[in-house]
Amino acid sequence: MITRSLARLATAVIILVLLLPAATPTFADETEGAQSSDRSAVALPPQCAADSAALETFLDGLLATQMSEQHIAGAAVSVVSDGQVLLAKGYGYADLEKGIPVDPERTLFRIASITKLFTWTAVMQLVEEGKLDLDADINTYLDFPVPDTYPQPITLKNLLTHTDGFEERLLEVLVLTAEDMAPPRDWLISHMPARVRPPGDVAAYSNYGTSLAGYIVARVSGKPYGEYVQERILDPLGMTHSTVQPVASSDVRANQTVGYTYVDGAFKEFPDYLGQPGMAPAGGMLASATDISHFMIAHLEGGRYSDADAPETRILGESTTQRMHGQLFTHHPRLLGTAHGFFEFTENGQRTIGHSGEADPISSLLLLVPEQKLGVFVVYNSSGGSDLTNQHLGFQRAFFDHCFPAPALDPIMPPAGFEERAGRFAGTYKMTRGSYTTQEKVTVLMGSAVAVSDPGDGTLILATPWGEWQFIEVEPLYFRQVDAPFGIAFREDDQGRVTHMFTDYTPMMAFEKLSWYEEPGFNTVLLVTCVVAFLSVIPMVSIRAIRNRRRTGEHHRQPGGARAALWTLVGISVLNLLFVVGTWQWGDPRPMFGVSLMFKIVLGLGVVSAALTIGATGFTAIAWKNRYWGIAARAYYTVVTLAAIAFVWFLHSWNLLGWRF
Repeated sequence: MITRSLARLATAVIILVLLLPAATPTFADETEGAQSSDRSAVALPPQCAADSAALETFLDGLLATQMSEQHIAGAAVSVVSDGQVLLAKGYGYADLEKGIPVDPERTLFRIASITKLFTWTAVMQLVEEGKLDLDADINTYLDFPVPDTYPQPITLKNLLTHTDGFEERLLEVLVLTAEDMAPPRDWLISHMPARVRPPGDVAAYSNYGTSLAGYIVARVSGKPYGEYVQERILDPLGMTHSTVQPVASSDVRANQTVGYTYVDGAFKEFPDYLGQPGMAPAGGMLASATDISHFMIAHLEGGRYSDADAPETRILGESTTQRMHGQLFTHHPRLLGTAHGFFEFTENGQRTIGHSGEADPISSLLLLVPEQKLGVFVVYNSSGGSDLTNQHLGFQRAFFDHCFPAPALDPIMPPAGFEERAGRFAGTYKMTRGSYTTQEKVTVLMGSAVAVSDPGDGTLILATPWGEWQFIEVEPLYFRQVDAPFGIAFREDDQGRVTHMFTDYTPMMAFEKLSWYEEPGFNTVLLVTCVVAFLSVIPMVSIRAIRNRRRTGEHHRQPGGARAALWTLVGISVLNLLFVVGTWQWGDPRPMFGVSLMFKIVLGLGVVSAALTIGATGFTAIAWKNRYWGIAARAYYTVVTLAAIAFVWFLHSWNLLGWRF
């Protein structure tokens, strides 16, 4: 997920940035949490709110185009302004087979990670009541320990900003039946990710961290998480068609949209998987577009909500709501950051906070413009919607360009002499949201890294799935996009080596620069080379066997050690080839339903092959000492053995050697 936003800093902040030698993370002063970010610009007239009919016409056209081009079966939108629902509308079908259209009030969608905003609202309710302290060690509130891997404890502030330092772990987060669900406490203990960096260092989007926050809400309130949210948020806001219960009732399921993929020119129903109850605070809510409009109004109206059917109610105090919307963390003073659970998605000069959600194949996006008291929510029930809910792309870009046309962008020129320094930034960067200690680490080789290159013209090129974006250095370690108001910043270590990249597009995570041996390109070449070497053993052994059959006489018989060496190499090659094929067939790098028995067996092949590789290394030395074969044959044996050693290194590097789940 990538995000971006127009930045205009006050003079004092600019001076501060110029004095910084590197991009460093920043936690906002809590005493100023209610203030707007310095990146906010002068408010523009709210064109959208001025004419709801014109807005509806625009959205009708936009959704029609998006649904046609992206093959989306159904969608819903709600827009609020000045405490009122400006528009709530459904498009297309919630169930194609039954011909049920999307109803903005009754059709329920899985809003996935937008659920986190309800969790953070619950946390801030308890902070407001004095029952939680954002700076306290979370172990204060838990009934099981989070290991003290680092001197610094994890705080609720770290959970709110995704700077807790946990790695990503997707093992068994989904189940097929309710019988497979585990109690939240048991699941959170047995599936705790490793702490891989000090808290507060850099952001790495964490579902587990939010789930811990939800468990803390339950512990402190004395009520199950779902019950607390229902009583303290959903019921007061009149969100009668929403639930965060792990298993929805039959009435709820009757109104739930079907999810679709588009395959071979036709819509296909996507299974509705269940999530572990322990992870519900991170993404377990079902809600309608109209219900979400009530939540948006409450946040835009200082925590207060009322409508014709509900008396005035309050879910947060006004000061707490303002505090919740204020920036709490940023990697660099000139970059967008994280509020108290919301992310800064500022667009076209309008300070915007929000969150997106993705529960395959359903994608959603919630955006608030606090200074305009304007909010918008959109959700799509088909896989084609995933490209439309990325921050600053798709729906957000179209909506803001219509409602708040972008101000003119000042041109910038590359600084003199940058060409000589550009190379230090070039390289491949992986997202900090990922695994470091489990087999899921291998996803880096499958597209979760980005490349920064030096085109030689005084700029940097950031390659993205949406094209190549060009950046120019504005000050040391900070760059602005040439044709957009978004920036990237770099961090260097005490030896001047670039180690991290941060972007306006991703306030919820950072990027770590890979060493040459971690690069996907290098590892791909290494893997292919190893496979070719192992494949070559098959014809080599076949040719040798045929040749030996034609020979007679005792003097042609190989010594026992030579035969053992040869068959050891054959065993290694066969096992490694089976490992590659088996991993391709059964190895899910994102084991959301667990690790299959077949893949566990495949992983065992790697362990056996690694043991045989130790033997082959010894046989290589013996073969040269005892001159088992001719020089060419010995050289060939050495090359394949080196390939086997390289393959063991590859498996170890990517946590595929053994059963590292």
